[in-house]
Amino acid sequence: MREGDRTINDVLDAVAAHFAITREQLVSGRSFTRARILARYLACRVTRHSFRQIGVGIGGVTGTNVVYALRKIEREMVVDAEFAAQVEGIKASLLAN
Repeated sequence: MREGDRTINDVLDAVAAHFAITREQLVSGRSFTRARILARYLACRVTRHSFRQIGVGIGGVTGTNVVYALRKIEREMVVDAEFAAQVEGIKASLLAN
């Protein structure tokens, strides 16, 4: 698979599986914030959806929140190599299927 060939649902399933939570838990409420932000980041990287579409699909937020997620995850990946490896692993699994 190439980047851009995945759907938001694919991303939600992969992130939910990684964190051992349901898709419903991932997209709703204040719990699992880091997982939700990661899902938005990955959706930007492996789908062709706009920021707005990703925001609506993952938690019902604006495109601005999605841009925030991108920046936040990128900053965390720079300072936390283990987290960066986890993110890249999830991304690779999305692109491999």
